[in-house]
This record gives sequence, C-alpha cells and structure tokens, in this order.
Amino acid sequence: MNRKLLMHVGPTIIDMDVLLAGVRNNTGFASPEFIPAMKNSLDGLKYVMNAKNYQPFILPGSGTLGMESMTSLLKKNDNVLVISSGVFGDRWKAIFNKYEVNCTLLRSEPGKIVSEDRIMEELDKKHYKMVTMTQVETSTGVRFPVKEIAKKIRDKTDLIVVDAVASAGAEELNVHDWDIDVCLTASQKALATPPGASLLVLSENALSYLSDDSLSGFYTDLNQWKNIMNNFESNKSGYYTTLPVHLIFSLEKSFDLIKEETMENRIKRHKIVSGAIRSGLNAMDMDIMAYEKYYSNTVTAMMLNNINMNEFLNYCLNNGIEMATGIIPEYAGKYIRIGHMGWINENDAISTIAVIERALNKFGKKIKYGTGITAAQEYIEDFK
Repeated sequence: MNRKLLMHVGPTIIDMDVLLAGVRNNTGFASPEFIPAMKNSLDGLKYVMNAKNYQPFILPGSGTLGMESMTSLLKKNDNVLVISSGVFGDRWKAIFNKYEVNCTLLRSEPGKIVSEDRIMEELDKKHYKMVTMTQVETSTGVRFPVKEIAKKIRDKTDLIVVDAVASAGAEELNVHDWDIDVCLTASQKALATPPGASLLVLSENALSYLSDDSLSGFYTDLNQWKNIMNNFESNKSGYYTTLPVHLIFSLEKSFDLIKEETMENRIKRHKIVSGAIRSGLNAMDMDIMAYEKYYSNTVTAMMLNNINMNEFLNYCLNNGIEMATGIIPEYAGKYIRIGHMGWINENDAISTIAVIERALNKFGKKIKYGTGITAAQEYIEDFK
C-alpha cells in the first residue's frame, strides 16, 4: 500500500470534497455555472484576508505571478524596499531586478527577522514608493510581524505589499485594519486547493496607482485584469486570458468550508497542530531554525544535526510522511521543512512525529520511542 501523508510546504493535503468540486466536464470560463463560482471565490478571498472593501483578483498562475504583477503599480525609477527573511523574500529582489526600478534588499539571518530599527533607518534615507514583506517565509518557517511593522511604516511609503502565500488561511490576517495596500497568496498552500491560481486583493489606494504606462507586461497587467474581476463580481463573464476554470470550482468549495469552520477556529487548529509538532521536536532535542518568537502556524524548519537530508527524507517518505528539503543557501542540505497547513489535524501531527522518531533512531540519534509523541499529545491536551 502506498498511502502517504503530505506534510509538505506546498502543495498541501487537499480535502476530497474540494478536489472533486473541480471534476467537471463541458464547462468553460463563459459557462453559466462558472460565473457564480468565480464570484463566490472572489468573495471568499476577501473573507480570508479581511478585505471587505478591497478589489480581489484570481489569476491563472502561481504566487510568483502575483508578486510580479506588482509592476502594475510601478513606473520607471521608482524606489522599492524589500524586507526579507529568506529565499522567497529574496525573490522580490530577483523580480524587480528585471525592471527599471531601484530595489533595496534588507535581509535577516535565517531564523530571524529584519529589525524595526533597521527598516526605519532605511526608510529615513529616501522615499520608497513600495515596501514588500513576507508574512511567513516558507524557506525558514519565520513569521514576520506584519501588523506591527505596517503600522510603523504607514506614513513613510505609498504602498505596503504583503506576501501571504504561506499564511493566508492559517494566520491572523486583517488587511483592512492593518492598512495594507496589497496582499497576495496562492491556491496550493493554506487554502489547500490544487496549484494554479494567484490570488490577491488591492486597496483603493493601490488601485489608484494602476495605469496604462506602468512597468507591467501584458500578462501581469492588473489594470486590465481589474475589469474582468469587476465583471465576475457583477455576475457577468469576462476574458483577458483563460482562467483556471476547474480550479475555481475547487476554490469555491474550499472557501465554503473555511467559512463553515470560521477563520478563528481555523487559525486555532493550525496553532494546535504546529505547536504539537514543535513540542515533539523539542522533546527529541531537535533544533528549530526559527527563533521561538517568530514561529509560524504553517511551516517548521528542523535542523538535521549532521544527518543526511536526502536519506532522512526518503526514509520518512517510505514510511508514509512526505516533507520538504531545506533550501536556504546558508543551510542547504542541513535541515528539512515540515508543512502543517490546510486540511491538517492533530492526528497528522502525531503521525509525523512518530515517523521522525523512527527516522532519527535509524540515523543514529538514539531517542526513547514515545518521547516526541508524548510531548505532542500533552501539548494538544494542554491547549484544549
């Protein structure tokens, strides 16, 4: 039997009802049944992000497409500040280097965040039109204090952009109250649907910067996509390029289930599962890359302490748990990443810790069986 548990950082476990919602034939982007599915998905996105009065977008592509679409808000020689906690924060810099903008990167050490003082010092040097930050850095499991930093920098920049690819649907996120201009995510992470959609919301302030003479290319031009999204919100069809039709039906179902659970309970569930996993790792004396105050609900990076990464992951996979490689250059091959987001539950945490216990013993770290499992169980019981 080849049954396994996908404890990856994305794609993640997909609920069967969500998956089956996308299994349709003879349905196109102009079909009558697609239009309400798209509208409901746009509404669901606003619910997850607490963005009631924002303009939602669902585009065919990955989270990186949403990142690159920020060129729709920029013009030649604009200044952009990127605040990064790892590989995917760095990606902002790589994207903007392809365009005629002046991009400055502030990067933390793995496991830490860029300090508020360092950010404010940089913002005092010159005017930055846009500041980007990543709420959960997938390469390190670090959660950045978006709420607090956004408040501090609000009067020092025109546009605050948040990458919530690994957080939306699992972490506290309130773009309206936090006065965020753009928040973006992707379908395959905590929203837990198949990959293929980039989802984002724009404030009225952000919409005012859309223009026909932005730096954006054709595909990423939000000024054009805006009219299509408005059509669907008004129960009308629209076309710019082909939308991910079947994925939209899955997204609609996922958002329905999220609303049924409520975001409050969904965030609580993610806290329980992530806390149980980290309690198990701590009990087995395994180091976690992120400093405790920066722990996220969605990703944990576990240091391997000289165990071969590929051998460790292959053993876990052969025993039913699939996890992700460590990718941050400073520690490449020296850690793994455990994804715990989407449709995960407490039993998934216990199963994951059980296999990690066996793997550690297999590769020379002698741990009494049950050490990690007991700690995880006790955390779950104490939390409740």
